Amino acid sequence: MRKRWTLLVTLALFPLWLTACSTEGGNNPLAAVYTGQSTHYYPAAFQPTLAAATQVLERMHCVIFKVDSAGPSARERVIHARNGQMLVDVTVIPKGPQVTAVVSRFGLLGSVQDDQRFHLLLKSALGLR
Repeated sequence: MRKRWTLLVTLALFPLWLTACSTEGGNNPLAAVYTGQSTHYYPAAFQPTLAAATQVLERMHCVIFKVDSAGPSARERVIHARNGQMLVDVTVIPKGPQVTAVVSRFGLLGSVQDDQRFHLLLKSALGLR
């Protein structure tokens, strides 16, 4: 009986816990888990975008320690870096001849400020407004 009561209380309180995890205060449960990771599409070729992403990470004082190939055709590149104690992963994905997607995550749960700064600097490095 006690186990059943504990289970019922846990199930009843679980949605409240999910809401408490939301950092934006909206109707987005578990927003904290995905905060700081975003995908941006840039009207630029893959190689210049990859080079610009690497330069921006270095400009942000990140130490790049590995670049992996990923994806089904191994055309994607994942840049693994570190900024102090924060792990950084940036994935650059070709989407077309002049379209490249860039997915970034700063830290375990993500840092919105670092993510926004990265994409702002990347946009500037690619010569976009």
